Amino acid sequence: MNAIAELNDVASTILIIDDESKNRKLLEALLQPEGYLTLNAASGQEGLESSVKHAPDLILLDIMMPDMDGYDVASALKANPDTANIPIIMVTARSERSARLAGLTAGAEEFLTKPVDRVELSLRVRNLLRLKAIADLQNHSRLLEQEVMDRTAELRRSTELQLVEAAKQMAILDALPAHIALLDGDGLIIAVNEAWRQFSRGSALHPPGDDVGVSYLGICLNAREKDRAEAERAADGVRSVLNGNTDQFSLEYPCHSPMAQRWFMMTVTPLSNDRLSGAIVMHTNITARKQTEQEVLRLNLHLEERVRSRTAQLLAANEELEAFSYSASHDLRTPLSAIDGYSSLLGKEMSAGEMSERSKHYLSRIRVSVAHMGELIDALLSLAQVSRSKLSSEHVDLSAMAVALLKDHCEREPLRSVLIHIQPDLQVSGDLRLLQRVLDNLIGNAWKFSGHATQSSIAFSCTVSGSEDKVYTVQDNGAGFDMAYADKLFGAFQRLHSPAEFAGTGIGLATVHRIITRHGGRIWAESAPGQGASFHFTLGLPQD
Repeated sequence: MNAIAELNDVASTILIIDDESKNRKLLEALLQPEGYLTLNAASGQEGLESSVKHAPDLILLDIMMPDMDGYDVASALKANPDTANIPIIMVTARSERSARLAGLTAGAEEFLTKPVDRVELSLRVRNLLRLKAIADLQNHSRLLEQEVMDRTAELRRSTELQLVEAAKQMAILDALPAHIALLDGDGLIIAVNEAWRQFSRGSALHPPGDDVGVSYLGICLNAREKDRAEAERAADGVRSVLNGNTDQFSLEYPCHSPMAQRWFMMTVTPLSNDRLSGAIVMHTNITARKQTEQEVLRLNLHLEERVRSRTAQLLAANEELEAFSYSASHDLRTPLSAIDGYSSLLGKEMSAGEMSERSKHYLSRIRVSVAHMGELIDALLSLAQVSRSKLSSEHVDLSAMAVALLKDHCEREPLRSVLIHIQPDLQVSGDLRLLQRVLDNLIGNAWKFSGHATQSSIAFSCTVSGSEDKVYTVQDNGAGFDMAYADKLFGAFQRLHSPAEFAGTGIGLATVHRIITRHGGRIWAESAPGQGASFHFTLGLPQD
């Protein structure tokens, strides 16, 4: 119920606490015609609970009750902050002075003597309710006054803190080397830092002065004629930020003096999250950066010229080297063919007569060496051709190519036990002829170096690495090699096994490396002695 119900003409609620039902009904009969709402409690404890729950505007309290008399109930009500301000009228048949004093001591405001007079009851109830309403209004007024005082003190403290914070921010702005101005929504300058004040004395964009209260757009439009282009661009950028059309505008411009060349960067951003509240204009000296950029540009031009010159020299040297390798290999073929032919004729002539075993051995060694020399020359020619030939790009089925190569090996050695696994449908784009050499070399090596195993195992597969590059792998269970010598694998004439163990020229992997490199890929190997080897390679776009 409203505490000021009586003044606001709202029906007040009255709690009747009496252990006698007839007394409660009598009081209800007297009060309800007056427009009051009534609540009943048949004991002191019930009355205390009802007072807390319903917060009545007035309590009529009987004194003589079992368990808890009216004095105890009044004392308990006044001791509770939630019910202490509820006025109490004690209703009793006792009229002696001691009874009244005991009631006043317990906290009662008025007394009524039984039998209750209707007029007296009405007057005492109305007067107490009005007095309570006035007290509530006074208390409410005090609370409002205290709240106003608290809010005023809080605003004062907040204002002081804002002033202190503004002073700190201004001190920070003054400490910055950049030249900073704050604009309101109309483009008027409302604050500048110390660097701005110094900057404005010699800026190309505006004349000397503190500038606070001046239109920044006006400063830009009144710039000197030789600086007009940059000034108009600056004004357009400021308008764009002030109108909320962009979150940031920047402009680099020269600001040279007779003593030195200088460059600045102008940056304009919104003053706050409310994009129409204003803008921050900052001019940063970027002279050191521009000078560095110019020096880097000069060095790059010089470096590019040196690179072009060195590249031309290297290309010429490579062309000469490749031409020499091709020519030397080709020229060696003629005398080698003569040695091979004459040794063959010599062998035929000597076979007709008596020939010692030693002579036969010597002649055999000559023929073997000539054959090996021929293989080396063929390998050199092949390497030169790989480097000199033009790359083509076409669809290549590596799986089908690997199957055909291994089928050919199996036909040449039909008695050999080999476990073969070829991953199907490995499709790439590249030079068909050169990729054939890659797989021919890698699969040929896998076949050769796994020849001593009881059952050879050769696999060709593809996986996707973390960088999403496809990695192709040729794997065998052959002799393997020590990874300490892996850096020699792809060099020309480098061999990790003796010719007595495994035949070869030492050119094959160098050729493979050159082909893979020309295809924009890379190749590497993993192995251990006696545990086979895995050669991995990737393919990018063919490069020339």
